[in-house]
Amino acid sequence: MRAELLDVHRHRRGEPLRAQDVEAQGAAVAAGQGRQAVLGARLVAGHQRRRVLDGGVRSGEVRDPGSCGHGLSPPLHERAPAYPPAPRSREPAAARAASGNAGAAPSACYPERTRRVPVRCPACQTDNREGRRFCARCGAPLARPCPSCGFVNEPGEAYCGGCGAGLGAAAPAAARFDAPSGYTPAFLAQRILKDRAALEGERKQVTVLFADVSGFTALSERLDPEDVHGLMNEAFERMLREIHRYEGTVNQFLGDGLMALFGAPVAHEDHARRAALAALGMQRALDAHRADLRRRRGIDFRVRMGLNTGLVVVGAIGDNLRMDYTAVGDTTNVAARMQQLAEPGQILVADATRRLVERYFDLQPLGARAVKHHAPVATWALLGPRAARDEALATPLLGREDAMAVLERAAAAARGGRGQAVYLVGEPGIGKSRLVAELRARLGDDVRWLAGRCLSFGQSTAFLPVAEIVRGRLGVEDADDEERVVRRMRESLAPLGARGDAMAPLLAFLLSVGPADPGVAALDPLGRRARLVDALTQLVLLDSRERLVVLVVEDLHWIDDASQEYLTRLIDAVAGAAVLVVLTWRPTYRAPFAEHTYVSRVVLQPLDEAHARGLIRAALDVDAVPDDVAALVARKAEGNPFFLEELARALLDTGVARRDGRRLVVDRPAAAISLPDRVQDVIAARLDRLREDQKRTVQVASVIGREFALRLLRRVADAADRLEQALGELKALEFVYERITAGDLEYVFKHALTQDVAYASILHARRRELHARIGAAIEELYADRLEERTEELAHHFMGGEVWERAARYARLAGDRAAALCLDARAVEFYERALEALGRLPDTAETARAGVAVRLAMRPPLWRGGQLDRLFDVFREAETLATRHGDTDALDTVYAFLVQYHWAKAQYGEALRYGERCLELAGARDDLGLAVTAHYYSGWASLSLGRFPDALEHFGWIVERLEGERAGEGFGMSGLPYCGACALSAWVCGLTGDFERAWTLLDRGERVAAAADHLYSRTVLSIARGGVLVEAGSPAEAVPLVSAALAVCRDKRFAGQTMFAAQNLARAYAATGRAEEAIPLGREAIELQEKANASSDRGMMLFIVAEAELRAGRLDAAEATVGEGLEVTRRQGERAYAAQLAWVHGEIARARGDVAAARARLAGAEAGAAALGMRPLAARCRAALATLGA
Repeated sequence: MRAELLDVHRHRRGEPLRAQDVEAQGAAVAAGQGRQAVLGARLVAGHQRRRVLDGGVRSGEVRDPGSCGHGLSPPLHERAPAYPPAPRSREPAAARAASGNAGAAPSACYPERTRRVPVRCPACQTDNREGRRFCARCGAPLARPCPSCGFVNEPGEAYCGGCGAGLGAAAPAAARFDAPSGYTPAFLAQRILKDRAALEGERKQVTVLFADVSGFTALSERLDPEDVHGLMNEAFERMLREIHRYEGTVNQFLGDGLMALFGAPVAHEDHARRAALAALGMQRALDAHRADLRRRRGIDFRVRMGLNTGLVVVGAIGDNLRMDYTAVGDTTNVAARMQQLAEPGQILVADATRRLVERYFDLQPLGARAVKHHAPVATWALLGPRAARDEALATPLLGREDAMAVLERAAAAARGGRGQAVYLVGEPGIGKSRLVAELRARLGDDVRWLAGRCLSFGQSTAFLPVAEIVRGRLGVEDADDEERVVRRMRESLAPLGARGDAMAPLLAFLLSVGPADPGVAALDPLGRRARLVDALTQLVLLDSRERLVVLVVEDLHWIDDASQEYLTRLIDAVAGAAVLVVLTWRPTYRAPFAEHTYVSRVVLQPLDEAHARGLIRAALDVDAVPDDVAALVARKAEGNPFFLEELARALLDTGVARRDGRRLVVDRPAAAISLPDRVQDVIAARLDRLREDQKRTVQVASVIGREFALRLLRRVADAADRLEQALGELKALEFVYERITAGDLEYVFKHALTQDVAYASILHARRRELHARIGAAIEELYADRLEERTEELAHHFMGGEVWERAARYARLAGDRAAALCLDARAVEFYERALEALGRLPDTAETARAGVAVRLAMRPPLWRGGQLDRLFDVFREAETLATRHGDTDALDTVYAFLVQYHWAKAQYGEALRYGERCLELAGARDDLGLAVTAHYYSGWASLSLGRFPDALEHFGWIVERLEGERAGEGFGMSGLPYCGACALSAWVCGLTGDFERAWTLLDRGERVAAAADHLYSRTVLSIARGGVLVEAGSPAEAVPLVSAALAVCRDKRFAGQTMFAAQNLARAYAATGRAEEAIPLGREAIELQEKANASSDRGMMLFIVAEAELRAGRLDAAEATVGEGLEVTRRQGERAYAAQLAWVHGEIARARGDVAAARARLAGAEAGAAALGMRPLAARCRAALATLGA
């Protein structure tokens, strides 16, 4: 006979599964006309060793979850508590009704037997025979299982709390029962049938237990099949009783063993401890069975067990014919392996379980054990409960009065025109947001409150929290259409007059509304970003003239670079304004802000016990909490306010405690209350206690993000008609809080951990579906403002594996970040775009898109010094472009190769690629290609000491781009016109043509200033400093290059940081600061080595050697010169070889070695003269003159 599932089609259509449907189907089965309804049963007709697995939901029976053999879950003591009730009868309801017997008739599958329920003494833990009311050992009154329903009643109770039966004598029908609970008990069957999550599956942290009878095959061969059946039946009864006591779920029988889950389908925060207690309880229960078998039959009956804890996917598998609730994943495999490795009678636990239970149990380390297809697993033998728990000592705790005092003093000072900043630092849940909310409540409405929050996936979104602040300042919401945003911007900025008019285009660009302003669009990324920072700072300062402005940004550990730059500028500017800046972050964040006398930093510590107890009372809404309970909760939470609230609510949610007026009443001793050790487990348990529609709402919202608009959630929620009711209930339960806005209703998860846990519980397939639906909904709801949501759309479409749209939005997000010089973020999004494109079919269109993304990575990767990564990217682009005949892309690749080979000091190769590019550019009239080729061909010529060739290449760029095209970038990091002026000036400095050098630098600086191009202005400042040193004015160079170096460090311009450091080192060496110069020169070399580049290395080594010479470190200088001469010989850098030869001569002169000095200086002078390096030749001649004839 094949075991099949009772009809769930009605339920899957959304209709309830009615009792009469089950009764009718049971009658049909009894008549031989229908299907047997068994959840998880596996009946094999004719099998030699008939398995005792026909339990579960029998045909024609409906069981209440509270009567499924579980009863009330007893407390978790260090030793096993009293036995739970035995399973209820599973005789068909119709048969019971006909006989008038509420009890159980013997099963057709099991031998009839008398039920014996041992009663364990709550005082001394001794097992007493059935019928005793007082312990035979200590005389204490005994808890009494009801003989009718199994409910465990307290001593002295006359009537059962489960069924109302009198407890004077057992009900006659209870004298018999049939089988142990099936491995899908009734409560779980009902859960599977009504719970979509159980049907679809969930990701859960669980503990898996495997048990197996040792030597079962030999036992089966020795005994009659009926005897084996009876023996195993008795063993399974005992094991199931222990598993169900700790609310485990037996989800599979394996012939001679079983598999059980703890923590699923309903999460338990202490699932590992429950599993360990169940295993020890099974071991004890089977000891008596084993002794009886040995005495009667001479059989040594032993069971091996294995436990492991981890993430699994749990849910129903199968179809309407047969369905099991099971767990799959590596966690299950390791648990099974633990069982296989165990000796008969032994319990082995994997290390993941050991970490969770070691404070409660004694464990013996057994070392790492091999697991097939898995790394070796540290294994431990579970020996028994510990006599006493080893609790960690609580940390000294502080309250919040001092922190609020700091905030209030700062607000008062700021109100008086002395700007302040306060940084709140602490772990997640420590109370940073609560302090901010309290400050807002105390300040009232006579302040302008501007608030923004950083998001975990928002680091790639420039000015993310700042945009939120601006929207709040303008009185607009995300849901507002573009027309309203523009109108509100105009109205809000009107009182500021001309300054407001100047700010409007920049703020419109930030919010991506209105037509693009030509002036703003024409700015280079760095210039635009700098202007935005200025405008945003001025807006706050102007507002502060009318009233106190409080600007709050939370969660700076997720901040983007642009917002961080803005806050840095704002904090520097608030000293004389009525502004209070409040920032919050976690300890892992390293704040870059300058120290000021008006800045206060508050590191939040855990609450002390007195404050913790007050918070517990508030969370429970009572005036009094028993001392032992309050102490236990406070100790478990370790003073973290969020943990305290969640743990306190767990007392009520789990039924451990109840409110009695304004008091909390706990029905069990505090030591018996099992509170979660990890708050994420608490949240998971709370989520599982929600109604199905509430839990689904939380899960869908978690995919949207920490904050979610009602109208967006409504578009993607499964049951939109019940959505607002569910949200209202979730708000009352304090999972979320509501934020009223003018344009929309929004909700926010009370804590990020709640969102994280809810999201982690969703199956990957379900996540993909939700991300895709959310992305599509955003496109529809915000169709007129998609530009500012590209990062969010990329996030959701990547998660939804909608690859074409994911690629498109990730590319746009990368472009947006690159435009603001957020180079790391830009590269991150470009790589996401490439990942998405890689999932699409290999078509010409996809290839072109892939080439375009790779070419777009050139500026951010070059600025970041990732030379080898950039080379690989362009080689990929070359392959794709060649395959699909994209000649324009190939031109860009070849132009890059000129740049690449120059950076690698492969100057000949760079010049060859340069010639090829110039030929192609001439044939196609491609100005951009020609500019790039001339630029890096000129630099390669400079590095080789071919100064006339270098000036010719650079001069071509300057003359060709003079005028309107001087401000164009042609895909390069800086403006080529400005770069050509800077490099030409450097060549003129080396050759002594200083007047021409100043003229070129002035021309370049005018163009860079007009374009407001920070990168190009920085390049020109560095070049001017170098020429000043060469011209004999190093003191003038120091402040100029120092400022340029600071900009380079701040903006992470890797290449320019290197050049600025080396030029500043040379200026320092020439002004008596040689010791400071040496580390700067070495830093430049380290930066270049980090980028795996080597161009102009000879010059860098010359600068270090010169500084060492001036510092009197002659041996070090000699070693550096030797290294430099070898480099210049290998790379062909003749000009730098001449400079090093001059230093080499000066070292000999300093040592008094006249002959060596004369020879070296003469060689240096000859080399310099041959290259036209007049200043160097003059220095050589002057040194030679001191040596005499």
